Amino acid sequence: MSLDELRRAFPPPEGARLLVHRGTCGDAVEAERYAESLRRDAGDAVVDTACDGACWAAPAATVLRNGHAHRFPRLDDHGIAGPLACLRGECDETVEGAGEEQNEVQSEVQSGVQSGVVGRIGLLARLGRTDTTLAGALAAGAYAAAARALAMEPRAAIDVVEAAQLTGRGGAHFPTARKWGFAAAHGSPLLVVNAEEGEPGVFKDRHLMEGDPHRLVEGMIIAAHATGARRAYVYVNGQARRARARFERALEEAAAAGIVGGDALGAPVTLEVEVRSGAGGYVCGEETVILNSIEGERPVPRFKPPQITDTGLFGRPTLLHNVETLAAVTLCFDDKTRPPSKLIPLSGAVPRPGLYEPAIDGETTWANVLAGAGANPAEEVQALLVGGPSGVFVLPDAFDAPLEMAALGAGGTVALGHGADIAGIVRDLARYNARESCGECTPCREGTQRLVVLLEAPALDRPAVDGLIEVMTEASLCQLGGMAGRPVASAMTAFPQLFPQAPGGRP
Repeated sequence: MSLDELRRAFPPPEGARLLVHRGTCGDAVEAERYAESLRRDAGDAVVDTACDGACWAAPAATVLRNGHAHRFPRLDDHGIAGPLACLRGECDETVEGAGEEQNEVQSEVQSGVQSGVVGRIGLLARLGRTDTTLAGALAAGAYAAAARALAMEPRAAIDVVEAAQLTGRGGAHFPTARKWGFAAAHGSPLLVVNAEEGEPGVFKDRHLMEGDPHRLVEGMIIAAHATGARRAYVYVNGQARRARARFERALEEAAAAGIVGGDALGAPVTLEVEVRSGAGGYVCGEETVILNSIEGERPVPRFKPPQITDTGLFGRPTLLHNVETLAAVTLCFDDKTRPPSKLIPLSGAVPRPGLYEPAIDGETTWANVLAGAGANPAEEVQALLVGGPSGVFVLPDAFDAPLEMAALGAGGTVALGHGADIAGIVRDLARYNARESCGECTPCREGTQRLVVLLEAPALDRPAVDGLIEVMTEASLCQLGGMAGRPVASAMTAFPQLFPQAPGGRP
């Protein structure tokens, strides 16, 4: 069955529809209550969907009508009369193209960011614009990338990913095609999807699984075809119950349609997928901890080497990616050329917190992103914390520098206003890392606790802090301990006046 035949077999519902942005962030502000009210007036035209990335707008709804999408933010402030009127046809058709036309749209941009900075042409294109079913996903362009990839030889598919210069979006930014080559060299690797996302301030993978689960399925199919993987494990944070449910439904739909385990896209993809739930700890996002957890072992890091592409899950070669990376694989096979982009969960001192997708094109800056989020960077933001418990502080004098992919880590970003207690935040981050340490290695187990003690002292023993961070960085078994001192060192450099030194301390 070709892609066109699939679309005919699973047509989208006809007529205008009103999508209520439920999902985790929507339901946190009682979006379900507004969905019930809208259904009393509009019946089956009202459909639940996920947040479209504009978390600031929740509770919100979007009307899809005549090829256009109209978002109605803050139903708690504005009521439901607007979306109901639009559903009846009483609104202008000038907002945003829907369906396959979305890739052409430049006029409406995510969360108010100016055109050309964050447009709905990447991973956010379908988020909150479909009902997350197979029919809705197909109408919005899903599985077109997989159809192109499956028509290629596996090595050619890897070459496409290499040409796109895709790197891992989990934080390390290792070249994806190189990792695929390592895994494919061993024959039939296992595929593991890291959907743990346990670090504070990061919610991109959860949004993707809730709002566009078929994109993850599609990315997994492409990776399996390129590397020869025949079995996959998806490791989901145990608290992300809606994300798991949406993904499992998408997986069932894809299997029933012959997309997974069949030849619906012109080439057989035999991929058995098992979904597991993790414990929800920060360390559970580390790749070898995930492997141990799946195997039923104690969730602690493994020594390296060997690398998991050589010997990983159950002793077999293993290819492990996070959700955003596999979702981004689909963009490599689009018939459009665009600069790479990165999902950035932005929260803190901005009027419009949410999920952003700036282009990493050598021009887009933090100032652009912050302006799109409604903030005046020069007057309202003291610093950005990029990377959470293992991140760094970015000061306003760097806001106008072009964004660099490797410097974004996993993307989690918190804007800190001028009233923020930076020293207190640093201590809180140190305490968090100490609590989250699995205790497997001494540098992390003892070092994170010692770092808290040093930071809580009335005056800072800078030589002791510097020496401790060096030991933790070089000797810890995994990056929880290896990067636990990173925000401390960054803060001491960026805000030296906030960390008074003990007498005789080294400057």
